[in-house]
Amino acid sequence: MSNTDLTFTADDDLRLNEPEADVSDPHPLLTGAISTQFVKLAFPIIIALLINGLYSFVDAVFITRGVGVNAMASVSAVFPISMFIISVSAMLGSGMASIISRRLGSGDKQGASQVFCSSLVFAMSLGLLLSVLIYLLREPIYTLLALPTILLADADTYLLPILLVTVVSFISGTLTESFRASGKPMDMMKVMLLGSALNVTFDALFIFGFGWGVAGAAWATVLAMLFSFSLAVRLQLCGKDRLKIVPQYLRFDLNVHKRVLGLGFPIFLSHSGFAFTIAVTIFAVTKYSGDQASLLISAHGLLIRSFMLLFLPLLGMTIALQTLAGFNYGAGQLARVKQSLLTAIAIGTVWTTFVTLLLVLRPQWLFSLFTADLALVETASGISSIVFIGFFSVAAGMMCSAIFQAMGKALPAMLLESGRTYLLLLPMILLLPSTLGVDGIWWAFPLTDAIGVTLTVLFTWYYFAKRLEKIKPVLRGGNTGV
Repeated sequence: MSNTDLTFTADDDLRLNEPEADVSDPHPLLTGAISTQFVKLAFPIIIALLINGLYSFVDAVFITRGVGVNAMASVSAVFPISMFIISVSAMLGSGMASIISRRLGSGDKQGASQVFCSSLVFAMSLGLLLSVLIYLLREPIYTLLALPTILLADADTYLLPILLVTVVSFISGTLTESFRASGKPMDMMKVMLLGSALNVTFDALFIFGFGWGVAGAAWATVLAMLFSFSLAVRLQLCGKDRLKIVPQYLRFDLNVHKRVLGLGFPIFLSHSGFAFTIAVTIFAVTKYSGDQASLLISAHGLLIRSFMLLFLPLLGMTIALQTLAGFNYGAGQLARVKQSLLTAIAIGTVWTTFVTLLLVLRPQWLFSLFTADLALVETASGISSIVFIGFFSVAAGMMCSAIFQAMGKALPAMLLESGRTYLLLLPMILLLPSTLGVDGIWWAFPLTDAIGVTLTVLFTWYYFAKRLEKIKPVLRGGNTGV
């Protein structure tokens, strides 16, 4: 075997056989105050995500006000498909980032570059395959989602341009995740900032200026993606201290891909679970609400767009935790791993409590930004006041799930992520309406939060108290190999 081949070790991690890791220059993530490093990581990621999420929020405002309520319902109806695409990209990027962070934490820069290069090839190939499959199967997917006939034309108009740039979005996602994993979240922020700013600009121009309607919103996304991808490439090629793109590493590597998929699968379950949740919700609304289906789907669409914007700071904190904990776990500093988790939970809970108070007590002011239609605003507000009752607790559950991925523990991460959505939420959405009517759909969410977060926190406490303390890191050059 050559000295550049990646192999699995007994601790089920990827690493290079040779040369020895370079640990002469400790990274600030391994030595700085946990709270300071967490904030430094989280802040630019949150800003980037918020700016990116602002596009989705403004896009909904533009579509609702510039095109109409049914147009918003059409875009919301195909949103599960877009989220599924995003979930696959996130799986590849986050799985790669988990390995890279731990490799860099242990000083193995060459191994990190090899994982990065192989992941680029894999992302490009999978993005192409996925876009072709969705294009060919989109009509059966519409049927499965039980989309009202009145929404189908605009749904197709919105989806098709997005499929054209799926490959580009996958490659761009891999590049930005590599920036984050190597401790350079500012570069990630720059890419997302450009994409969001252009998206909003093109949205306004195409919808209000050219009158292109739903198609204008889709093509705005396409152009913005191409420009942001160009910036990501430039930063990769011209920036300092980048993971190297080595031609001999630009190939399929089954060991790398298996590990990336294993570590990224919990994120896929989380993101695709969100997509399936939307899809099942639309199905249940269509089944149980009769003539009110379009109104409820539109209201739910406004709620989702608003929630996604308010959820992004918590997601940014989760990403920061994965990087910080991954670095320290790779270096064998288990006390700092636990401190990172507690810090993330504390700061995250402050934010989720604020979101809960807003969306339960005063949601009307937010939804009125989208439309002057009082019926739509009141419907969305009624849904929100139920759905977010238990959201204050979600930070603890998300951080506990994320810490396992950061440590490369794919199975616990997968079980915690999938259990909440697939074993609790989705069955409740389908079953509760039979006794509670349409409101049963919305009550499924706080009930799931209460049960799911409690079980996740208890499991994580058990793992850290009983299992993690038994780990005896295998040191290599002063760092752990786990």
